[in-house]
Amino acid sequence: MSLRAPTLLCLTLLLCTGVRAQGPIGGFPTPKGETVIALSYSAEKYDTYLLPDNASEARDIETISYSLFAEVGVSKNSSLIATLPYMITNGRDGSLQDASVWIKYMNLDKRGDRFASRFFTAVGLSFPIGNYEVTGVEAIGQRATVFQGRLAYQFQHDDGWFLHAQSGIDFQFAPETRSAWPLLFRTGYGGRYFYVESWLEFITSLESGPDIQTAAAGTGSSWQRAGITAYVPIKPWLGIVGGGAWVLGGDFIGESGRLNAGVIFKLGVE
Repeated sequence: MSLRAPTLLCLTLLLCTGVRAQGPIGGFPTPKGETVIALSYSAEKYDTYLLPDNASEARDIETISYSLFAEVGVSKNSSLIATLPYMITNGRDGSLQDASVWIKYMNLDKRGDRFASRFFTAVGLSFPIGNYEVTGVEAIGQRATVFQGRLAYQFQHDDGWFLHAQSGIDFQFAPETRSAWPLLFRTGYGGRYFYVESWLEFITSLESGPDIQTAAAGTGSSWQRAGITAYVPIKPWLGIVGGGAWVLGGDFIGESGRLNAGVIFKLGVE
């Protein structure tokens, strides 16, 4: 059974929503000549901000995000990815936040009688687009410039089930130097009529906490988060997606819940 239908599912629903995460790298290749475009909406809210040593403080933060994701297959093994989010916190004036661009390459595509085993490498750069405020608990970010590298492995069975793991490094070099270690696990099922996955993410800061606290987490924050994503194709070129994510713990991050919805277009499909 082919898993091409949800090619891009492991994407904006996990990120592009203000909390910088593992990056838009999934375990499904985008075929050469195919372009995937996703438009998504998310609402995230929390009233407890987690601090180190099991401390916390009360906050009332609600963030609305609109995100654009695009992936273009440029060869059999490689694709280009771009993301761009627009964020609004507590009903204030919104702003474009931090865009990212990525190169993704499939190093291994080993196929057995009833399974496929794939390995990917990806590098990306995220950078501020909007001239947004960076101070105060309602700020949407830090205007950081971050290099991101990822290694991803995926095992998938012809019945549709798959297992995915990825890790790498985030290195912020402006406005100050910081780094973080991401780790992500996914499992799910992709078939002809639907796709569903659950995931668990760990982000560990390799330095002390951030000097500037904002509504969203960034480099300097650590967290554990779980989520689910579901996708339903309507046409070969059109599908809808939805999901949720919940922060389970961490430092310098809101103990938030998030709901997502989006529409996905695929151009150049056969």
